Amino acid sequence: MQYSEYFRKFNANDEEDVVQYIPNEKAEEFLLKNAPRLYCPNSTIEETFAFRTWTMRKHIKNTDVGFVLTEFLPDVPWAAKYNTINAPLTHHLNEFRWLKNADDFLDYINFFINGDGSENGAFTYHTPALTAMYEYCIVTANEEFLRNNAEAFERYFQEWEIRHGTPNGLYWSQDNYEGTEFSIGGTTSDKVILKGFRPLFNSCMYGDALSLSKIYAMAGNVEKSEFYAKKAEVIKRAINEILWDGTFFKAIHPYHQDFNKEITHKDIPEECNARELMGYIPWAYNAADEERESVFALLKDPTVFKGKTGFTTADMSNKRFLFYTQPSCSWNGHVWPYATSYVINACIKLLKDYQQAVINDTDLYEFVKQYAEMHYIIEDGKKRNFIDESMEPFEFRWYTRERLKEENVYNRGKDYNHSTFIDLVLRGLCGITAETDTLTVNPRIKGIWKWFKIENLSYRKQSYTVYYDEDGCVFNKGKGVIIEKA
Repeated sequence: MQYSEYFRKFNANDEEDVVQYIPNEKAEEFLLKNAPRLYCPNSTIEETFAFRTWTMRKHIKNTDVGFVLTEFLPDVPWAAKYNTINAPLTHHLNEFRWLKNADDFLDYINFFINGDGSENGAFTYHTPALTAMYEYCIVTANEEFLRNNAEAFERYFQEWEIRHGTPNGLYWSQDNYEGTEFSIGGTTSDKVILKGFRPLFNSCMYGDALSLSKIYAMAGNVEKSEFYAKKAEVIKRAINEILWDGTFFKAIHPYHQDFNKEITHKDIPEECNARELMGYIPWAYNAADEERESVFALLKDPTVFKGKTGFTTADMSNKRFLFYTQPSCSWNGHVWPYATSYVINACIKLLKDYQQAVINDTDLYEFVKQYAEMHYIIEDGKKRNFIDESMEPFEFRWYTRERLKEENVYNRGKDYNHSTFIDLVLRGLCGITAETDTLTVNPRIKGIWKWFKIENLSYRKQSYTVYYDEDGCVFNKGKGVIIEKA
């Protein structure tokens, strides 16, 4: 199907109850000009790729300080100015960097490091995004922006340190402020939310320290570059020495809250000792030490994380799996696109940067394919493309959506913008390297797909068409990867 047909199909099936910068009637024109287009043998992945470009443009908001991006389309009371929320910032930047008009969203980064968002909203949720900001500027050839804002990035990092640093080298966090409400590891059975040390926040801080080191190297400040490189080493060592219990990276939420004490896994309350999906995030930032990769086998285990509809956010064998059934947002087993994005990204990094034989290219493909298959809903006997907050693990039903209906809240999570898909397909399956000066493509679908084509791919301010043709018989341009400037 041509992408114009996809966009018209999505428009026809849509209830456009919130309109921002680009309404449905202008979506086709905008996306054909600015968004990449994937054609491939798997119709579900192809359609979902088109659908995710169609939903992401809904979240572009033009304000008096430039363009920003939203997580929810309806206004929500916990949002900051312009209905922005910093929790999905990393996902937003990873996804939007592949648009041809990506320079427009430097406004969004500036909003959080220099503008109103830096004072009101940048530190609401404990998901720092300096690494995503850095990588965004590399893919979009905006190194000058990095150099010019090095001190602002440093202030951003230091504010996290002031608010959440502890003597042991880790940073404290808690449920809900990581966007992961009511987890087994972070909330007691009587729903007391605990402060503690968690893989997500600390992995982000490691990545951010390393990125700040690179920014200062780019700016010619050797002293500060070395300082933040050493800080990153300290954080990584603490992650591997404290959060790794010998079998898994786990959240540690001590009751005593005295972060000056030596913290060990003995401090985890028995009911909170759990393997949770966020334990894979250290690999997404290359923060995990070698020879711990065997835990990735659990992603393929139907008794641990392999649910019928996707990865469960908690170990199915845990006695508190799906313990919380009342809150609309719970992380004790439901399938979240947010967490799925992080874990698939961890798999991409594992395949690229670690020596292991637990996960292979076929596994990655199956993970992405199952993720694509989530992007639908069946209502009133009709199946249509859809993305929301969280799904049931064993039944094809959007859990948060159904819970909110009971509270007479409708469409809060419709077109939910707190995950990635475009980025995972481009870097993961298609093998685009996002840190080189020139476009490099090493597909991970050899032997799975015989061909694919990416049109209107923007990389470092140049547009490309990328062909992969295993036999050279589909496009008649030769075998393997062919890259053409558009």
